[in-house]
Amino acid sequence: MIPSKAQYEYVDTVSIRKQINTTSIDSVRSRLYGILGWEMRFSNQPKAVELADSMILLSTVSRDYIRLAEAYRIKGFVKVVNQDIAGCLKMYEQGIWYAKKAKSKYYESAILNLIAGMYQDKGDYDQSIQFFLEAGKAAEESKSAEMIAFSANCIAEAYSDAGRPISFTRPFYEKALREVLPRNNWQYAGMIHSNMAKEYMMAGYADSALKETEASIRYLNKVNRKGYVYATCATDIGEMLTKLKAYKEAEQFLLEAYHILDSLKTKDNRLIVLSALSNLYVESGQYAKAKEKVRLLLSLAEAYKSKIFLRNAYKILSEIAEKKGQPDSALHYYKMYKDWNDTIFNENKERTIANAESRMKETLQAKENEQLKSTNTRLRNNSLIAGAVACILLLLAMIIVLANRKIKQKNIVLESQKQMIEKQSAEKDILLREIHHRVKNNLQVVSSLLNLQVASISDQKAIDALMASQKRVKAISLIHQNLYAFEDLSTISFTSYVQELYSDLRQLYNKGNIELVCTAATPQLAFDIERSVPLGLILNEVITNALKHAFDGREEGIINISCSADEDSLLTIIVADNGIGLPVSFENHQSSSLGFRIIRELTRQLKGTVTCEVDKGTTFIFRIPQTRFKA
Repeated sequence: MIPSKAQYEYVDTVSIRKQINTTSIDSVRSRLYGILGWEMRFSNQPKAVELADSMILLSTVSRDYIRLAEAYRIKGFVKVVNQDIAGCLKMYEQGIWYAKKAKSKYYESAILNLIAGMYQDKGDYDQSIQFFLEAGKAAEESKSAEMIAFSANCIAEAYSDAGRPISFTRPFYEKALREVLPRNNWQYAGMIHSNMAKEYMMAGYADSALKETEASIRYLNKVNRKGYVYATCATDIGEMLTKLKAYKEAEQFLLEAYHILDSLKTKDNRLIVLSALSNLYVESGQYAKAKEKVRLLLSLAEAYKSKIFLRNAYKILSEIAEKKGQPDSALHYYKMYKDWNDTIFNENKERTIANAESRMKETLQAKENEQLKSTNTRLRNNSLIAGAVACILLLLAMIIVLANRKIKQKNIVLESQKQMIEKQSAEKDILLREIHHRVKNNLQVVSSLLNLQVASISDQKAIDALMASQKRVKAISLIHQNLYAFEDLSTISFTSYVQELYSDLRQLYNKGNIELVCTAATPQLAFDIERSVPLGLILNEVITNALKHAFDGREEGIINISCSADEDSLLTIIVADNGIGLPVSFENHQSSSLGFRIIRELTRQLKGTVTCEVDKGTTFIFRIPQTRFKA
């Protein structure tokens, strides 16, 4: 068997070719063909296929199923690179068949991971996760540390792409680290830490993201030879450093990754790093370089038919046009981005519905088979009793048969009604998710239009008013985003919403040194849709006021938000900062202050009260009847 670490470490192809020319043993030659063919799957695909075919010729005669499985793995991968998805699946299925025949869980897991990765690249997360989980199970049975680590890391990445939080995916990353660190596999350890850093940054935990990024760089500095895995890690690190505004260091990592991947002569591997470079140049104001990279990204995404990167390319083009004061172009590209985003969402939605219907049919069929089996058993027993007992038991058997017939008829009616109810419920959930998704998208369009309008005016008061309106629209948009992203379509999580709202506002006001501490007496506390919008707008105004005014002249600060219920059935929400405090008491503030008017009016709408205390900071205390909330 080829050493498993070969998929991560450098392979000396010159040495492999010399061994091929000097050996006369077919089994050794076939094994060397496999190592060389897998290494050339990017740089020289025709040669890789030729080597795989030679493996098949040699291994078919000797019935070496391991080599046959590996040969079809190589041929399948080459077909993926050349966008022949149907042909790729045939090759992979043949490879799995030979892996099972050889009882090699290692190669079975390796090929299943490749199938899952293909679906992941296409944005089909449902199929991707299913295959990654199967690959993980096979890896455990193979007892190969490298394959267990590889599968665990892939599962975590797939769940992350599907929207699961870092708290869900981190155990998979830690499992992978437990396998690679004792074996000094520094390259793969660096990749795992960079993946965690990426997830922490997406969740708004910049300090944790920086810590994981530093760990990734520390391990990668131990790597001597740099290849595909190193380039993947360097891309993730470049993205992290971009978000941390370390633009020069980010560019070094991303350009190094691009040159490595470009040397592999395959266009699809360059998509991620091109997207990252384009974002870097937009963030750092280098619009000419950004436009050059995003045009290349768009060309490759169209060639590879990658809908996700087509969507990303149009989003970046929209941002460039907006930054350069070209509102018409910005709106045009944003519409293209939105169309591709909706296409991806609709395809995933239809696929999920189809899978749900298939599972429902299987469940109903199993129930019907079980009912039929039970009925047959009862009828057989009744016949035996009727044969042993005379007319009275025969009459009783007839009565039982008639009763069973009526029960079966009733069961059929009940089952039909149940199916109709389940179908209507599923359709309702789908429609609600679609509505919330469309509302969120429309609110984002409104937000973008307000942002474009800001670029066209010079009056600072008008700009401030439009920006404040944009933040309020964003606060409402987050509510609808939370509603369609989770299973419960009627409520949103208090802590989750507050953290997302704060993350957006902190970035807007460039207050990365202000920390948020959000706690709830009941961790699963959630608000119903009727109350979510006013509460969201209230929190938006209070947090905005704190970020804008509370910490003037200060390097850092803390905003505490807590939620609890008291004995009077009132929900108490406290928003406190350790800033400089209000110059004028809340009660004496002029009514012309729109923010404070919004706070008062929305609190009154919720039939609650609001008080404000100024002592080493500002503390707002809201007491609201909790009869319409859910825990």
